[in-house]
Amino acid sequence: MKAYIKHILTFLRANLKSLLLSLVLSVIIWFAVSIQVFPNVYDHVSDIEVIAAPTALMEQENLEITKINSETVTVQIQGKRYVIGSLSAADFTAVLDLSMVTTPGTHVVPIDVAPIVNSDDYEIVSSGLTTTIDVQRVITKEIPVEVNTDNIQIAEGLHVQTDEITISPSTVTVKGEESLVNSIEKAVVDVDYNKVMSVTTELKGELSLYKSDNTKIENPDLKYEKTGYIVTVPVCKVKTLPLDFSLNVPSNFDISSLPYTILPEEITIAAPATDTSIDNLEKIDIGEINLSNLTSKDLQGVKLVISLPDGYKNLSNIGIAQVNFDNADSYGKLEFTVPTDDFSILNGDEAFEYSMVTNQLAVTVVGPSDVLHNMISSDITGTVNLLGVTMEEGVKNVTVSLRINGIDVSAWVTGDYKVDIRATAKEAVE
Repeated sequence: MKAYIKHILTFLRANLKSLLLSLVLSVIIWFAVSIQVFPNVYDHVSDIEVIAAPTALMEQENLEITKINSETVTVQIQGKRYVIGSLSAADFTAVLDLSMVTTPGTHVVPIDVAPIVNSDDYEIVSSGLTTTIDVQRVITKEIPVEVNTDNIQIAEGLHVQTDEITISPSTVTVKGEESLVNSIEKAVVDVDYNKVMSVTTELKGELSLYKSDNTKIENPDLKYEKTGYIVTVPVCKVKTLPLDFSLNVPSNFDISSLPYTILPEEITIAAPATDTSIDNLEKIDIGEINLSNLTSKDLQGVKLVISLPDGYKNLSNIGIAQVNFDNADSYGKLEFTVPTDDFSILNGDEAFEYSMVTNQLAVTVVGPSDVLHNMISSDITGTVNLLGVTMEEGVKNVTVSLRINGIDVSAWVTGDYKVDIRATAKEAVE
């Protein structure tokens, strides 16, 4: 047996080259024959990316594919061995047929696979390829942004003007499934500041979405900007001050006889935190009431506009104050015929002599009813002040000031009055 094995080994060593050459030739002959006898073979191409292009109807109905169960596909091909052996996924397209997708939901849709370059050397033999997709109606909604300043600490004596807080951008656009987007009640930017705020400050904030029950919505399927919000927090000084006005009355009028109240009695105002003038402000002047312009009806309530200096804000948001005079129901008005004989003419040009052309005036007096009924025409006197009035010879219509005689009177003349006076040039003295 050993001799036989030795004989074989000796033969192989002597004929090694011939044996190797014969093997190579056999392989070549087998390959050539197989190509001629079996020219077409089957193979598979894997990992062809599935393309999903929404139809015009889907775009019109805001339908979007949110999930594709198979994002790649494998197909079987048949063709010439020397051709299909070099094919890869890059040589094919796989497109979803979405023509039947018209509503939200889960759909099974066909996959259409085709070669990028058509060839007669091979063909796709796979058929009936499908995949499952999830479709949702996706909408966008613009929501105004609110600001949460609960975590901000303000220095003592200062105040945040919440209605003056600004945020940029002031709205957020949210995109997502329809029912989810419609569940959003508000969009809130939270700002945090680890110092005590004493001046108007700009802060950065992050946005959160909330449902109507104040539950925060944390859903990755909602698309919106969470950061990049700049919040300006205006800080101001706040002070509550009484309202006041001036009452323009004749010098002999008893101011205590006409008590009044102001509604509101006070308002709250705000000024910039750096403003120092508000510190010394003790009241808010809302203007003047001229007694000569008031009738008995006006005593029921005179309205005055509340105006503030530039930069101040009316936190009470009350723009009109009303002055109500006490015992207004006991006041009335009465008309008197007043002769002008005793009217005084003051500050006239010394080159002229003056005389009254108007003999009498119908004068309206307002006051307590019992006072009016005890008055007579001679209780009213008038003064014509020609200071600043340009005079020339002839008759001129000028303003006359009327007043009620006496001390601490409680009635007054209401309205504007004029009289005609004649100016006569004085004769020259020789």
